[in-house]
Amino acid sequence: MPNGDNTANGSYTADNFRVLEGLEPVRLRPGMYIGSTTSRGLHHLIWEIVDNAVDEALAGYCKSITVELLAGNVVQVTDDGRGIPVGTHKQTGLPAIDIVFTKLHGGAKFGDGGYKVTGGLHGVGAAVTNALSAWLEAEVARDGYLWTVRYEKGLPVKALTRGRALGKGAKTGTTVRFMFDQSVFEPDARYSYTTVEARLREKSFLVKGLSFVLRWPGHPEKVFVSRNGIADYVREIDANAERAPVHRDVVYLSSDDAPGQERTGQERTGQERNSAAISVEVALQWTAWNGKTDEAERAHSFANVISTVDGGTHVEGLRAALTSVMNRFAYEAGRLKQDKKESFHPKDIWEGLTAAVSVKLADPQFEGQTKNKLNNSEAKGAVQTFVYAALSEWLRDKRHKSDAEAILARCSEARDSRLARGRADTKRKRGVFDESPLPGKLDDCLESRPVEERELYIVEGDSALGTAANARDKHFQAVLPIRGKILNVLGASNDRIWRNTEIESILIAMGGRKEAAGKRVVASLEQKDRRYAKVVILTDADTDGAHIGNLLLGMLFELFPSLVSEGRVFLARPPLFKINLDAKGEKFVYAYDEAERSQLLRRHNRKGDDVSRFKGLGEMPWEHLRATCFDPSTRKLQQVTMEDVPESMETLSLIMGNGPVAAAKRRNWLEEVGLEVLA
Repeated sequence: MPNGDNTANGSYTADNFRVLEGLEPVRLRPGMYIGSTTSRGLHHLIWEIVDNAVDEALAGYCKSITVELLAGNVVQVTDDGRGIPVGTHKQTGLPAIDIVFTKLHGGAKFGDGGYKVTGGLHGVGAAVTNALSAWLEAEVARDGYLWTVRYEKGLPVKALTRGRALGKGAKTGTTVRFMFDQSVFEPDARYSYTTVEARLREKSFLVKGLSFVLRWPGHPEKVFVSRNGIADYVREIDANAERAPVHRDVVYLSSDDAPGQERTGQERTGQERNSAAISVEVALQWTAWNGKTDEAERAHSFANVISTVDGGTHVEGLRAALTSVMNRFAYEAGRLKQDKKESFHPKDIWEGLTAAVSVKLADPQFEGQTKNKLNNSEAKGAVQTFVYAALSEWLRDKRHKSDAEAILARCSEARDSRLARGRADTKRKRGVFDESPLPGKLDDCLESRPVEERELYIVEGDSALGTAANARDKHFQAVLPIRGKILNVLGASNDRIWRNTEIESILIAMGGRKEAAGKRVVASLEQKDRRYAKVVILTDADTDGAHIGNLLLGMLFELFPSLVSEGRVFLARPPLFKINLDAKGEKFVYAYDEAERSQLLRRHNRKGDDVSRFKGLGEMPWEHLRATCFDPSTRKLQQVTMEDVPESMETLSLIMGNGPVAAAKRRNWLEEVGLEVLA
């Protein structure tokens, strides 16, 4: 290999290498460990400590976990487990508690007999929280004394100290306090009461009998504990979304309640022994059709009490088992003819189904430190084998006869509708717009550009159409005006939704269609039929405009969630004010709200006479609308994203849902938010 001097061409030598020590990798690349440095990543600091306490509960040594937000954004997590060990670790010579908080990939999860079931074998959780905190303190009650230790930015600053002796019969446990390092996270990162509350509530369903206590400034103390596990979880999800179950009881299956295998461990194969060691819980509830054909699959999955939002092998096992069981049951009931090769498609079974699957296993393998997906191959076999046997038995049980018949009828209804849509597609030889002409108010773009370059602007009111039509680039931007406040689709009936002229216009303009399919009237927006790659919501920059924008967002989210999940929905931000910076008004800046207006007036030393307010899109000069909302080089578009689909759907239902249940929840939420803001 040549040894010449490469400095002139950019050196690459041994001197360029750097070895990161201790927790330095976490502080240098925090996103690799907590996903991001936004508020979402910030909450991972809490989750990691809580998950360690939950491991104690899974081992049978913890009955209560308390999470508190103290003054100064300090979080405190307390459990009544055995307490983190404080003895000296022979291999390193360090106190065991220092290994927990300062060493990556170290702890009882890697040892024999520490934990049989944990939230993963990465062994970095508490250490990551410590690394990304300005300071962290731990108090441990065990071995007859109260022990304390303190770290700053991941480094020990107060060695493990033995404090007062514990009284006779005193409880053991661990208390961890920490304050996140503001230099690591985004300036607007903050803790959310509703996010923490939702997570603790979810955890309570996953560990039956474990109590979670939440204490937060401005909120009453809350205690979450579940006696029926994920069956309660599924029931609550559907109740919050006001979905109507088609059967009386939630289908709940647990391998802990199932009889043991007849063969001994020595007689089983290695794969069977791995599967047998996996605990499986499943809860299923089918709900009535809600008029959507583009609905996201509602599969909530967990591994060792960790939410796996991207699914994994346990979800694959559930899907496979459901398809096999429901087809077999349909053949036995005479609902489908096997000799005619009739069968349920998985979509028929999942339509209207809310499912939860939770597995507990000794050696979980996750995809990434944030643990969003389970990769253990044996988990698929364990879930598939157990669910096939247990669900088959449940459906045949005479005690569940009416529920089983209702579930089978629901799947058959979905199948009939799917086949009817397929027959209609086969017969449809012309394009969709031959049967469904484009809305008359649509000012379409030229179709010379590829679909992936086209944009549809949905604007507020007919008066805005003229200005928007002048501001847009007609080569790839189309404009569709809607009249006033459209229907709030959350909780509305299918018939009412598709009788709404404005919603039907939006559907047809985007490339969708509405038609009869069996006994249903269904609307669909197939990816191959889409006419635009982006849908942009453009409303007035006032409270009425914000309300209309929220109604449109709710409509797209509820009826066409794939558009949102694919990142194809955007909000345009028209300015509310124009501030002249010279006497002629040739130089100016835009302000998007009252606060920014005041800030810009002070910054540029201008007065109120220099400010003009835009009354609405229809009265805004088209040049300003083009610059701020249409010109790709200068406009401000906010992409609508769904990092966590179930949580997003629950939030949207909370804010905009119809009916007395949603109204009561919204009232409580507004009271809590008001207290949080005042605090």
